[in-house]
Amino acid sequence: MFSTSKIATLKGDTGATGATGATGAQGDTGATGAAGSNGSDGADGADGADGDDFDSSSDASWTGSQRATIVTDNDGSFDLNAGQNFSCSPSAAVALTFTNPANGQSGYIKLINGSAYTHTAASGTKIDSGLLDTVGEAGTFILGYLSDGTDTYITTSNALS
Repeated sequence: MFSTSKIATLKGDTGATGATGATGAQGDTGATGAAGSNGSDGADGADGADGDDFDSSSDASWTGSQRATIVTDNDGSFDLNAGQNFSCSPSAAVALTFTNPANGQSGYIKLINGSAYTHTAASGTKIDSGLLDTVGEAGTFILGYLSDGTDTYITTSNALS
């Protein structure tokens, strides 16, 4: 008879790994999480540099007061790149002419006639029918102008005293 108290356990070598099974179906997308809070405001920026870095040769739109010196131009041809306001004391009749007109540029011309002159207006200078008669008299006149980039429109005062 055999004794059952000592049964030997036999162990063999491990077999090869089986093939990988098929991938299962994709599950549903989870719920969207709650929105996060906005971050705090950033710090204030540093003050700008003093005027040393300003480029006054470039075109700019201004929101504050800007002043320009009066440009003397006695030949009646006003270069709008040279300035905004002009003084003109012709010694003879002139053709009121504007060169380098810029859209939106405006200003004044102080016209001082030492005697009566028969001034004319260039084709791009738009005037009312009585302007040349008015500014042809001896005296001092203030002419206002506004340019649209192509033509320049002029109004005038009567002789000032």
